[in-house]
Amino acid sequence: MEALTTVLNPGVLFFILGFVAVLLKSNLSIPEPVVRFLSLYLMLSIGFKGGISLYHSTLSGDGIVIIGIIIGMSALVPFYSYLLLKRPLGVADAAAIGATYGSNSTLTYITAAGFLTSIGQTYEGYMTVALVVMETPAIIISVIMAQCAMKTKATKSTSMVIRESLTDGTLIVLVGSMGIGYVLTALGTEASPLAAFIEGDMFTGMLVFFLLYMGTVVGRKVRELDHFPPLLLAFAIAAPVVNGLIAIGLCMIFGFEHGDALLLTILCASASYIVAPAILKDTLPEANPAKFLTMSMGITFPLNIVIGIPVYWWMIERLV
Repeated sequence: MEALTTVLNPGVLFFILGFVAVLLKSNLSIPEPVVRFLSLYLMLSIGFKGGISLYHSTLSGDGIVIIGIIIGMSALVPFYSYLLLKRPLGVADAAAIGATYGSNSTLTYITAAGFLTSIGQTYEGYMTVALVVMETPAIIISVIMAQCAMKTKATKSTSMVIRESLTDGTLIVLVGSMGIGYVLTALGTEASPLAAFIEGDMFTGMLVFFLLYMGTVVGRKVRELDHFPPLLLAFAIAAPVVNGLIAIGLCMIFGFEHGDALLLTILCASASYIVAPAILKDTLPEANPAKFLTMSMGITFPLNIVIGIPVYWWMIERLV
């Protein structure tokens, strides 16, 4: 019964509900302004809580090691993805997929954080810093590799790519709210009315509602997979599993706390479907978004939400 409860948590069930609704051709839809609000709320909430926790935990010891691992994976994943996929797919698509899988999915991270909260497991504030750090390196590395291989003049300089990565709206809310949480905690005023806005039942309700929406989005993507190349389907399943297992192996070596270990694993196992695709659209226009976006959103995201989080947690509890 405990294992079943872990797998079938409310977020997963509502995600499946949205997915099934689309497959049944229901007229279920959530207005875009509502979705935008939910997205910003989740970024604000996870950032603010991360700032509070970061003040109490400080960025040292395990935090430095975890951020080092994150930077290492941000370089390793685009590199091996590019080498494996360059010949069958071409330089641009291989680099774009590497950027997508070397970056991360903030919603997958937030879902994992919500899962930990639901089972009473804590995690440190530096994990939110790791989330922010992982957004940019893989995109920069992949774009540079592709432009060197194609010997084309960059449509945007490396500094412009970095700027676009760091000024994404949701990322600014995430980083800004983390800073606000840290400062208010330092001033001794973190226990304000804002705490009720970002924690407990309200956070869970907003997350569940957003996962319902994501279920509908993924359902529409899955309906497009009829003629999807088998190689990309296999990569979208295998790459996150391999990356996740590498992370768990590192967690075993360094002995991280279980909550931190799960979030590190999810960061490594997830793939970006918001920030990376938005930047690649302009910096690597030769790449086909239908490939890397369908892979990250239609395959890897539901794989992590429905199976990855509970399975990785089961492994971490027994191995780390």
